[in-house]
Amino acid sequence: MAKMEMAHEIVMNSDYKIKKQQAPGLQGRIEATMKEAFWDLLRSDVERNNYSQCVTLLSEIRTQIESIGTIEKLPATHPFRILIADTIDTELIQQQIEHESFDLSVKVAAIVSILLKLCSAGQDQEVRNILHLTDVVEIFKELYAAVDTIKLEIANFYLNQAKDTIKQHSIEYERAKFEEFLQTHPSGLDKTKEWIRDNLSDSGPLVTMCHSYLQLLNCKPPSPETTALDEHRYKALGCNSRTLLLSTLLQLKLSSLHPGYAEEPFLLSLHKTIQILVPLDTDPEPQQGLLLEKTLDICCKKVPGLAPDQLRTLIEASIEGVLGEQTQEPVLCLLRKRLLSYLTDVSLNKKAQLPRGFEAITADVVKAGEVYLKLVDFNRKVYGPHYATILKELTS
Repeated sequence: MAKMEMAHEIVMNSDYKIKKQQAPGLQGRIEATMKEAFWDLLRSDVERNNYSQCVTLLSEIRTQIESIGTIEKLPATHPFRILIADTIDTELIQQQIEHESFDLSVKVAAIVSILLKLCSAGQDQEVRNILHLTDVVEIFKELYAAVDTIKLEIANFYLNQAKDTIKQHSIEYERAKFEEFLQTHPSGLDKTKEWIRDNLSDSGPLVTMCHSYLQLLNCKPPSPETTALDEHRYKALGCNSRTLLLSTLLQLKLSSLHPGYAEEPFLLSLHKTIQILVPLDTDPEPQQGLLLEKTLDICCKKVPGLAPDQLRTLIEASIEGVLGEQTQEPVLCLLRKRLLSYLTDVSLNKKAQLPRGFEAITADVVKAGEVYLKLVDFNRKVYGPHYATILKELTS
């Protein structure tokens, strides 16, 4: 499934890059503690002229360098492979240590010379700086870091070369991988069936699926297996949708109090403030108090003469209405309906008209539609056959 996840990320995120994985939580802290203990032991050994751990580390660095994609493909007789083997010849190093003729700085300089042939121009100075280090622990830490970075850069280079091919075959690949998953997990579509059943409409399969996709923006269970890889994206888009609603609702209500609140610079400033306070990957609800106070402050500064209590009541009701998904407020319900209808039309590749009332934040609304279309369109193409089967079962 890891390969399927990577292929999916490449399709969804054009800037996707392979990153160094860090162990999570307690495991990460334990690993960090053990590494620090090892480095302390290494420093102590070197201070007593015991270089046995250095030999082990140099051997590992050689293995890491030889495992780099471009090096690994070279034959053992290639001059560069021979250079690596001669530079980090652990048997020779061991003999030099025994005869007290080993010079770590000379060996590090030779390794740095190899790394400079492999690293990118952007990493060049960082690798050269290793030559100026004197602490043995820092030297080995930086050598390992340099090799890791080179491996990632080369892996990402090959990944970029393959992205177009991966995208061309991504639908068939993900569908095939999910079929393999279902063979070992017979109940692997249970939540998906529940998700569709909860949104079943008498108006037909198309409306059912449109309602189902919109439900994902609310982050409410069940979370279907077929959208699991994009769950965080639907959550972010749902958060963004509520931000768009809040900005527009406040715009309409505030402008009815004073014409100064209808000025475009103020509206854009208010919207940007809300976006900052509620980032795309953050649930707006915990920010409710901060949202209220900051919005109130901006409005009071814009039109000082209005009663703060009146503004506070209006702003607080707007925030609670949007974040609480309330359905009693007619204006909010109308705006929500317009926004969701716009997203649905976009997802169906219709020529959607920008929802009325959202003109001040057109660019962000259009961007939300583009993100939603990309998510729904790809998901529909991959899992459409499963949805068709489920819908047939539910309506038969």
